[in-house]
Amino acid sequence: MAALLPLVRANGDGQYDLNSDGEEWLLEVGRPASDWLDLSPETLPQMRKWQVEALDAWAEHGRHGVVEAVTGTGKSRVGIEAIREGIRHDYSCIVVVPTVELVGQWRDALRRHGVQRVATSADAPRTPLDHCDVLVATVQSLYLSPPSRDDGKVLLVADECHRYGAEQWSKVLHPSYRRRLGLTATFERADDGIDILRDYFGGECVYRIGFGRAMADDVIARYSLDLVPVQLSVTERARYDEAHEAVVDSRAELLDRGLPESPFGEFLAAVQIAAADDEPDYELRDLARRYLSAFSQRLSVMSNARSKMEAARRVAPLIKSSRGALLFTRRVSAAEEITQILVREGVPAAAVHSDLSGAERRDRLADLRAGRLRAVVAPTVLDEGIDVPDVDLGVVLGGSQSRRQMIQRMGRVLRRKNDGRPARFVLVYAAGTVEDVSAHSGEEGCLDLLVRHADSVREDGVLAPIAHLPVAGHGAAPGVTREEPKPLASFDSVARVEAVDKRTTCSVVAHDGSDVEGTRGGAGSRAPGDAGASRGDGHRSLLEAVEADSTSSAAVTRTRVVTPTAAGEEGPEPVVVQLERLAALRSSGMLTEEEFSAAKKRVLQL
Repeated sequence: MAALLPLVRANGDGQYDLNSDGEEWLLEVGRPASDWLDLSPETLPQMRKWQVEALDAWAEHGRHGVVEAVTGTGKSRVGIEAIREGIRHDYSCIVVVPTVELVGQWRDALRRHGVQRVATSADAPRTPLDHCDVLVATVQSLYLSPPSRDDGKVLLVADECHRYGAEQWSKVLHPSYRRRLGLTATFERADDGIDILRDYFGGECVYRIGFGRAMADDVIARYSLDLVPVQLSVTERARYDEAHEAVVDSRAELLDRGLPESPFGEFLAAVQIAAADDEPDYELRDLARRYLSAFSQRLSVMSNARSKMEAARRVAPLIKSSRGALLFTRRVSAAEEITQILVREGVPAAAVHSDLSGAERRDRLADLRAGRLRAVVAPTVLDEGIDVPDVDLGVVLGGSQSRRQMIQRMGRVLRRKNDGRPARFVLVYAAGTVEDVSAHSGEEGCLDLLVRHADSVREDGVLAPIAHLPVAGHGAAPGVTREEPKPLASFDSVARVEAVDKRTTCSVVAHDGSDVEGTRGGAGSRAPGDAGASRGDGHRSLLEAVEADSTSSAAVTRTRVVTPTAAGEEGPEPVVVQLERLAALRSSGMLTEEEFSAAKKRVLQL
């Protein structure tokens, strides 16, 4: 209804008629989609199937809508073909982008695809629309005075459109534009700005392509995943706990003072306003500053942890054997230190961050593309908005639970390789902190996102020694202890998982003493208590059960795991293996759905 209201007017009889905007919208709805493949020049690469489907869906939606496509799939081609159609229909076209780097990338891409009358304006919209076919500009240069035409025949292509839900930037979304295309890898926001975007583009996404479809269509590379939890030192843990407690306490006080509890983006924006010098309530200002200081301190402890630096050293041989690597962290200081470690280990590496000029960043990325560098280390500057070279290794040494950030980072590494080679993704995280991926799943985290589409998943595999650096309770100072994760209730028995390629066998001694076995990749699966049962009788294999639960369809390549039952025994068991074991018990009928859900939740919150 919110999308329809601008298109109608009351006629005085308690009914509504289309207004002039509504009539124009109806004309667009009735205009058939172009034959995108026939209209694309033979000199250009053929469009991918999903790109044609996305353009058809957008056209059928009145040429209003958002296309969500994970990074690396080629969503800019969708925008380019919409622009080429718009020019044929006598439309002026505007591409709005969040960074100056993207201005140049779009200009060059448009010209490669036969669009020559392209103007750019990174500083001010000085170019009238009637002097060019396409204007490419940053949102910063356009939002105060978006260019328009009296007849409204303007196509707006909003790249990284999730950025423009903020009150200030949303001014670039001019109401007169008759065609509107949003492009994003993640159509979500942590504040109410998502409603602004839905209203402007006409609701939810008209088309989505995620990692699963992209891999099935051979649009992006397949990948293997290494999950590497590392421990904070005793001193780091103390600093982290102190900062974390300050974050929690000051947040509670800020909420008591009336700041919005959610979405978190709205809360954080309110904190930053309260911390400004012009805040008249000095107690609120000091409280907001205490929160921001503790938040920053907590982040610094995780980003610069000694175990992270040791991980960087141990991953050097993997980088040397790669065709290029991107390493992600959260702090400029950490990026510089990691770079120095890699260089000492004989890896040609450089840091790319916001303290460098645009020219310096471009030069270092060009060196990576040309092979003069083997690795680039960066904080969030590479998460989106920059065209990165073709690499096959990604190492996250500092991150968060943000699904958007993880999608962006994965997409940087999963771009399809010309020779079809797979990629590798290594996630190093500080266990027992807010960046611990095993702490949340589903909408609250990114563990399921990482695991679901991986060809194989290993925990501690590539960097196993790092997970066992001395920490409190493990070779630390005498008298210092660390509470170990508790084993699952009712699962104090031995679980063994063995995997070779995609053939997985699970053998579990359940809490009632019965034997449960399931095999994927061969006949002979047996339901408990029925020696003659076959898979055709409804018994699902381990991985089939896991896949049905959308937890993981990957092959777990950890060779042997024993659930800890007493101090000194092996453990703890990897989260991925625990999830698969639970799925096996559920598929065998030994766990109800309610018991399975409760146990799964506990695993993901260890």
